Amino acid sequence: MYRRLLCYVEAGETRLEELEGVLDLASQLQSRLIVLAVLPEESPDPSKEEKQERDILEDRTWNFLYEIEDVAFGRELKISLMLEEGKPEETIASVVKSYEVDLCATFLYKGLDAELLLQKLGSTPLLFFNQEGR
Repeated sequence: MYRRLLCYVEAGETRLEELEGVLDLASQLQSRLIVLAVLPEESPDPSKEEKQERDILEDRTWNFLYEIEDVAFGRELKISLMLEEGKPEETIASVVKSYEVDLCATFLYKGLDAELLLQKLGSTPLLFFNQEGR
């Protein structure tokens, strides 16, 4: 029933331990886990410092995604990693539609507009985990 489970994460806001519940759910459902991180859109004419900060953020985010991948492989989960750019709610909804995601999971991040995300997801269920990963 839930062949594809999307989990939205924010590097620096999410700890690996907090993802235990999502990994357990994907395992129980025998779902492919799609882990998505979204970077803010880059300014049209970034300064040298902004480019360096952006590169550091992108590297840190990929490193976090690879850590999740390592844990998932240890559990023999099928996993896909995605790093996109844009507004989180729009990007999540776009990935859900493009990849025919059956269930979306995330945490209550400060910058995430839950009402807007629910509207954009339509009939796709949205599951919020607390910071303890439950």
